[in-house]
Amino acid sequence: MKKVMFCLAALLAACGQRPSATEELSGRWRVQQIAGASLGEGVDIWIEIDPAAGAISGFTGCNNFTARIDAYGQGLSVSQLEEEGGECASAAAATDEARFVGVLPLVQRRILRGRSLELLPTAQGSETLLRLRREDPIGG
Repeated sequence: MKKVMFCLAALLAACGQRPSATEELSGRWRVQQIAGASLGEGVDIWIEIDPAAGAISGFTGCNNFTARIDAYGQGLSVSQLEEEGGECASAAAATDEARFVGVLPLVQRRILRGRSLELLPTAQGSETLLRLRREDPIGG
């Protein structure tokens, strides 16, 4: 009986160490595409996701931003962005920022495949709104 209890305790402990579906979103993600189109030359847009705090932050290509995030199962929703004021470095950055800010509130679900994250609207078969790539951790 002790052996069975020990195995059960070890199994439960191992399960507790595996990241939850929402914890797998933690970290920095670099935007690769917005609504199927690549970013303009020299444009850098990224998102830092902290599902435990229910927050995201990042850079729109022109400005730093923050927002609230709710992640549940395969669902994901983002509140209205709060942006810091600033100038865009180029016309391409301004265009991509407008596209990014326009699609982010439409996100309703996600597909995580290794280091790739697709953010989509609610309907199955819909076009990917944002395609992101996980960045390597510092020193990794």
